[in-house]
Amino acid sequence: MRTNKYPSDVTDEQWALVARLIPVYPGGRPRTTPLRDVLDAIFYVLRTGCQWRFLPKDFPPKSTVWRYFDEWRHNGTLALIHDTLREKVRKQEGKKRTPSAGSIDSQSVPATEGGEERGGDAHKKVRGRKRHIVVDTLGLLLAVAVTAASADDGAAAPRALAQLSREEFPRLRLLWADTKYHNHALYGWLDENAHYGLEVVSRPRGQKGFVALPKRWVVERTFAWLKRCRRLTADREKSARSAEAMIRLGMIHMMLNRLCPKEDCQEFRYRKVG
Repeated sequence: MRTNKYPSDVTDEQWALVARLIPVYPGGRPRTTPLRDVLDAIFYVLRTGCQWRFLPKDFPPKSTVWRYFDEWRHNGTLALIHDTLREKVRKQEGKKRTPSAGSIDSQSVPATEGGEERGGDAHKKVRGRKRHIVVDTLGLLLAVAVTAASADDGAAAPRALAQLSREEFPRLRLLWADTKYHNHALYGWLDENAHYGLEVVSRPRGQKGFVALPKRWVVERTFAWLKRCRRLTADREKSARSAEAMIRLGMIHMMLNRLCPKEDCQEFRYRKVG
């Protein structure tokens, strides 16, 4: 039984939301490691940015925590938890289960040495990886794909857009994007594979610096939310699959705190952008 508590730990109410979504396999030896401690350890790594081998000793062993993380990112457990919580947050905000519109954008971040999918973004002057995300109008994640930072946004977009199937998102009709996605090959892919359209929102002429573009600014806010997790301030993962899993975990932790706020945290509220 752990005695130390950390700000990243889940509360009893938050654990109740995810416990039933974690698969329990029959047979074998009785489990001796509490899964709640495993999840707390993963969130500790996510929020503090520490290396797996630097986990505090009151958590389960690093090898055990990593094994569960590896299993959950491969067998769809993290995706199931994320999607279930997203539907709950949308319901809490008075929205329908699935969105009718959203936004797509990318973010280039430095990456640690080694690992797959690394390259240089000449425009942003960043060598590392690029995160391609699709969010709904609340800024909640719908799809994510991680590529080398050298990947062209329009060419890499289908890796994220392919996750928006008609079965899972039957109401989706429109995505907003910036001029990086004005790509004829992408338009052709959408005509053949998508049940929604893409609308490019251009920057007003003559304006310099950051501009909160109508509709599209929501996805920029999501990138800001993700960077509250120190593990996500740069890409520290060896594989793109791990990088995508960490992004989903960042959204899972955020949504748990929205659905069941902790006593020492203010309740989340959306602010209107004028």
